Amino acid sequence: MIALFDPSAQMLAINDELGEKVFPKNIIQIGPFAVNDSVLSGFVVVVALLIAALVLRLTIIRKWKTTPTGGQMFLEWLVSFFDKSADEMTENYSGLMGPYTLGAAAYICCGVLIELFGLRPAIADVCACVALAMCTFLFIHTLGFAKNRQRRLKHYLNPINIITDLAVPVSMTFRLFGSILSGMVIMDLIYIVVESIWYIGLPVVIPAIVTPIFTLFHALIQSYVFASLTLTFVSEAIETVPRKQKKKKKQKAAPEEGGAVA
Repeated sequence: MIALFDPSAQMLAINDELGEKVFPKNIIQIGPFAVNDSVLSGFVVVVALLIAALVLRLTIIRKWKTTPTGGQMFLEWLVSFFDKSADEMTENYSGLMGPYTLGAAAYICCGVLIELFGLRPAIADVCACVALAMCTFLFIHTLGFAKNRQRRLKHYLNPINIITDLAVPVSMTFRLFGSILSGMVIMDLIYIVVESIWYIGLPVVIPAIVTPIFTLFHALIQSYVFASLTLTFVSEAIETVPRKQKKKKKQKAAPEEGGAVA
């Protein structure tokens, strides 16, 4: 008797596809240089963000009104959210960290949402995750050294601190890459389950509803977490240690006037 639903067999069938999920395919290869589908998606995301920024500059920002429209309110909320977060955690460096976290979050969010158009997510390549983590790593140590030079020099003299610092970009890279990869695998599992129980009469529209919701939620969560971790690490690097106040010595009481004369 042939089993109508064998999940173990279908799970084993995706082992070959799992390799394609982890390692992107090379589309163009010239000698040692290769362009894979994640790099192509990354260029598409960058071009789309630049076009969106140009359109916003020529429409909403150019026609800025005292009574805001819906698009203006959303843009004000988005910019103020990252600006206030950077101002609360990095203070004097908020003018630099606010735009950076907004740009990184926008790239991660759009890099995940591009999967809805049939392209491989731009963040589903470990090299893209390494690049974002190294940018954060550069901000951490550059701003930390600019704010607290003596403290950072003492910090680097301890080998344990150096190992801890090197662990930051590694952990951020694999956290982001692992989250994106797990999201892709979960969506494949949803497709497998739907195809397996099709004989029960499950509608085909379920993947069409679940995929956009899950992808949007996943994109927003990953962009927010990356921005929050970036601000947290930079805040720890530029934090100044309060100086210890010297205790005042107690003055001896002066002899009272009119005391006995020896």
